[in-house]
Amino acid sequence: MARKLTAALVPVMAMALLAGCGAPAGTDKDLIDDWAMLGTPKVPSPPVGACYTTTADTFQTENITQFSFKLADSCTATHASETFYVGDLTGSAASATAPPKGEALKDGWAKCGSEAEKFLGGDYHDGRLEMLVLVPSATQWAAGARYLRCDLAEVVSDGDKPVNRSSSLKGGLSGDKPVALTCAAEVYDTDGTSWLDYTPTSCTSTHNMEYVGTYIANDQPFPDTQDARKKSIKPGCEAIGAKYLNLTATQLTNHTQVGIGYWMVGQEDWDRGNRAARCYAMLFDKKTTSKSIKGIGTAQI
Repeated sequence: MARKLTAALVPVMAMALLAGCGAPAGTDKDLIDDWAMLGTPKVPSPPVGACYTTTADTFQTENITQFSFKLADSCTATHASETFYVGDLTGSAASATAPPKGEALKDGWAKCGSEAEKFLGGDYHDGRLEMLVLVPSATQWAAGARYLRCDLAEVVSDGDKPVNRSSSLKGGLSGDKPVALTCAAEVYDTDGTSWLDYTPTSCTSTHNMEYVGTYIANDQPFPDTQDARKKSIKPGCEAIGAKYLNLTATQLTNHTQVGIGYWMVGQEDWDRGNRAARCYAMLFDKKTTSKSIKGIGTAQI
């Protein structure tokens, strides 16, 4: 009896197992095509508010890429640059086959500039600052990245040597304006004939030059000769300087103690749309002072 009972149960169990392996309702028994496809890998955009150390000795535009920076632990740790805005490239800059540079970054440069003014509370040209406009690498570009990264960095002077900071630059040109350009002492070459750089000072310390403003030249090709630069920049800086000093153009020209010098951007920045020249009142014959000369007029320094 037992053997007959066992034999009778085998077909029933087999039928139950076969029924359990049937396809669920709404499926086609093809397990492969019912899985959702994985999305295309996407290059992440850089984070806003991040700060970075750098291997760069100076912020020369043509040599600066995202690989010049290493993420710092925070903006309260030692760092050189700060990402204040991240957006997307648009138009022809985004549809190109390679990362944009030069003139192709004009719109990106303008966007970074307007966002920098909001972040700082003033025009970054008025500070001891360099604005860095960074785009994806060629590899990231090929993978679809189209971000625009805008950084600000404090620099020693217009020579663009980085300053190591341990705080954010946010609001740096508002209130007491801690990173504003003011007065400085000129640095010359060894024979004392060529102006190489300057050392920032307070206007109550001994100095022989003072920032008077920034001149933005008209949209034009980069003036690549000394005569072309004078024609493009000097009249604009002299007009700003005369107003700052409370002099007419003629009085400035005839002044025996002070003139106007300028420090302009390089060609790559110019091509991007940054046609700026920082303008300085500079004392003649290595004369020095320990007060601001703003509004001095025709008085002796």
